[in-house]
Amino acid sequence: MLKKFHGNKKPYLIRISCAAVVFILTMLAFFPVFKPLSYILQLNFGAAGAKLISDFSLITLAVVLINILVAYFFGRIYCSVICPFGILQDILGTIFRRKSGACKNFYYIRYTIFAVVLASMIVGATAVLRYLDPYSNYGNLVTGFINIKTASVLTFIPLVILAALVLWKNRIFCTTICPVGTALGLCSKFSSRKMYISQEICKKCGQCEKECPTGAIISDEKSLDNERCIRCMRCVAKCPGHGILFGKKKENIKFEPSRRNFITTGVVAAAAIAIFAKGKDIAKTVVESFKKRPICPPGAGSVERFAQKCTNCGLCVQHCKGKILKKPDSEYETVHIDFSEGKCEFDCKNCSDICPTGALRKMSLKEKQNCRIGLVKLDYEKCTKCGLCARICPKQALEHKAGSTPVYIAKNCIGCGACQNICPAKAIEIVSINEQSQI
Repeated sequence: MLKKFHGNKKPYLIRISCAAVVFILTMLAFFPVFKPLSYILQLNFGAAGAKLISDFSLITLAVVLINILVAYFFGRIYCSVICPFGILQDILGTIFRRKSGACKNFYYIRYTIFAVVLASMIVGATAVLRYLDPYSNYGNLVTGFINIKTASVLTFIPLVILAALVLWKNRIFCTTICPVGTALGLCSKFSSRKMYISQEICKKCGQCEKECPTGAIISDEKSLDNERCIRCMRCVAKCPGHGILFGKKKENIKFEPSRRNFITTGVVAAAAIAIFAKGKDIAKTVVESFKKRPICPPGAGSVERFAQKCTNCGLCVQHCKGKILKKPDSEYETVHIDFSEGKCEFDCKNCSDICPTGALRKMSLKEKQNCRIGLVKLDYEKCTKCGLCARICPKQALEHKAGSTPVYIAKNCIGCGACQNICPAKAIEIVSINEQSQI
């Protein structure tokens, strides 16, 4: 493929090398043995933005600001080097041998989607972001392939949709649908340092336009749209005259939507805020529509809060030491605990450590060990009075005397599931609670 390039290949080679390393590292981050790598996913812009609102910290603020500043000074490098979902589109584009060419700028659709997502995030609901965030969709795919034997067909729908979009217009997801791309594109649009086509050097050969995956170049007009440009450097590598440059370029920036469209987008955003202001009530209604309330991971707070904050990226599922965290299914819309296969390990707090969106609040090990996530429901008719539950309980919430049924001390229980997991008669069940608390 590289033999076809006649321009400056070095920037392109550096870009794809960095992207390859990032893609491999982010994939490995979903394997428990590589847990330290999971922290690099905290750099994800979409998740960091959601976390900044739900669980403010200086570190999260720094991550958001760094991403914004990089986009302002260097353009949307994030989309071509850091974002694994973006890199996946490059891979699909290469497989399909897809070339884009000039593409209509769907700015109205882009800004409307961004307005709705931003409005939902402001009121603390990630329902929309959950389906559009590139990192969350990538995580959903990775966890699906890792656990392909148990994965639902629904898990791979994003991949099918993405492949269809790539076949249609290559990186159209990044330039029109992705809210992260829109935010970074605006930063790049108003930067004083841009990619541009030299009016003196360009011969209008059209090679750059054919190579651009975002359709941001119109060679006849010698124009390059920095808002949509993802700095993939394919045009630089292809240009035979080295006519595509980067640096300061004075230009009159026009905000493309008409006044009417801009007002309409504002109305949509206002309506979205009004709708998502009722986020808690909506989440509560949705959760109550299921057969039973799910048991959430430590740090979730409440079922409703977790339903609003979790984007279902699956990172916590992969790193759960007890293997009790499960992905959404037909019964539950978010990640949830299933004690049928294990227990919440007393010395583990991986899920709250690595959650990139703040859906799970960070806790010390002591706080996690005192966090009540459920309560015991004991069926005395099934109980065989063996006492195994009392022996294994890490919080002494069950007392047992020979020949008698266990005595349950609710004030000591954290709902870790150790008793349910060991009970041979299946007489114990951990049930959901309205609000997690410290005992």
